[in-house]
Amino acid sequence: MKATSINQLVRSLTNPSVLACALGILLLSSCASPQQATKASSGWPVFNGSYAANRFSTLNQINKENIRSLTVVGRYQLTETTSFQAGPIVVGDTMYFTTVTNTYAIDARTGALRWASFYPATRLGIGTPVRGLAFANGRVYRGTTDAHVIALDAETGKIVWDVKPFETDKGEYFTAAPIIWKDRLYIGNSGSDIGVIGHVMALDVNDGHVVWSFANVPSSGPAAATWPSDPDKLRAGGGIYSSFALDTETGILYSPTGNPGPDFYGDYRPGDNLYTCSVLMLDAATGALRGYHQFVPHDVHDWDIAASPMLFTSKSGRKMVGVGGKNGYLYGLDRNLSSVLYQVPVCTISNADAAITPEGTHFLPGTQGGVNWNGPAYSPLVNTLFVPARDAGCLLKLGGPETLQDHKFGEPFVGSANVYGDDDIDQVGWITAVDADSGEVRWKYRSNRPLVAALTPTAGGLLLTGDLEGNLLVLDVVNGNVLLKKNLTDPIGGGVITYSSGGKQYIAVAVGMNNALLKSKSGPASIAIFSLPE
Repeated sequence: MKATSINQLVRSLTNPSVLACALGILLLSSCASPQQATKASSGWPVFNGSYAANRFSTLNQINKENIRSLTVVGRYQLTETTSFQAGPIVVGDTMYFTTVTNTYAIDARTGALRWASFYPATRLGIGTPVRGLAFANGRVYRGTTDAHVIALDAETGKIVWDVKPFETDKGEYFTAAPIIWKDRLYIGNSGSDIGVIGHVMALDVNDGHVVWSFANVPSSGPAAATWPSDPDKLRAGGGIYSSFALDTETGILYSPTGNPGPDFYGDYRPGDNLYTCSVLMLDAATGALRGYHQFVPHDVHDWDIAASPMLFTSKSGRKMVGVGGKNGYLYGLDRNLSSVLYQVPVCTISNADAAITPEGTHFLPGTQGGVNWNGPAYSPLVNTLFVPARDAGCLLKLGGPETLQDHKFGEPFVGSANVYGDDDIDQVGWITAVDADSGEVRWKYRSNRPLVAALTPTAGGLLLTGDLEGNLLVLDVVNGNVLLKKNLTDPIGGGVITYSSGGKQYIAVAVGMNNALLKSKSGPASIAIFSLPE
């Protein structure tokens, strides 16, 4: 080889774009067939990008060198003003996403509407939106706020089947985005705060019948002893509010679970209250429990595990699980959930062990949590975990026993005198970057408002997200420096994804967050689509 050729090769290998591309090729070649690799590198087929749910994209056409040239190439404007927390998925050149009552399909390159399907829900839950959907076999699948699961034709939006997994009308509803594997649809119901029990369940994708169901508040076995035995006391909690991670090698489904009920009146339910505020390991084929880790035993702060856990293999070769909690911590655990390897605070934590009193107890994070519906992400490019957080407390007042008497399903079952507490006026946000092997904090980014939008690291060295001031944010994964801050008018708290169509990389942002609890006002929601100029 000529000396000039060698010099060119050396120079090319020091170029970040080339390195990112090489990394993407290595990652894909080590985990997928060529056909699978093409699919993995082009679309965004699952709520969190992949079964591992670590949100890393191998795309690098948009990178540190050209990010400032990013431009809007399409924007679909919804007619709905809502707390838009949807995580879009992209299959081929079509993007699918949800609101409480509508399912949408748009052109992933231009934002042009292909179809919108309205579902006439008989109940709207308790204001929590439906966060996402799944795709398989030419259909899209989602839950509804009146406890149905529906399958729609992906080309037309027409309902193919509609099932109601619960026999009784107790107020269960679906918020979480399902995932699909081997013709099974995995989904979990919400309702921890209104007196119902959360379940993880597998449905057959062909007709929707329930294959198995796991109750997150057990009625028998050793875990049942962590709840009061009084038959007159209602057992509730363990709802599912986000999505799942799935280890396709072992067939293990990793599920988050919500708070116990009543949320704040701990004397009503002495014990650890398993399996609330936990991550569960369930056999995806049978629903059998294979392991668990409870992060907040006997929770009295509404500190769910509200976001998806995610799977990754660190630089040292250790297979791990990353978990972000509403209690304000980021956790790194071994893949069996048997050991916590590190526990890193990602927002202010104060007065966490103080008793909740009728006069009022102030604690941080407040009942809206530190890490809420969007959890940690991982970049193998820099062996780093990233997690968004809300930094704010609340003053919560304990209610009397009368607040729990004559409870009606579908109504709040919380046990406080001021519902979810009076939130602090000052609310800021953080992104914390943590070494995936050691748990050492590498950098932090501070926002003037809580950060609740999804994080997506890419092989181009970028970390994509958005803030409640309405900005698409693009940070450098190495040091957290802001590479781009582009205002989209309305606050951002939903999905931020990247994908490729026709050889061109795009970034899409779910814009619009009309949310009183976050003190966030918004106009109608929209999907903004970006790419590089031709």
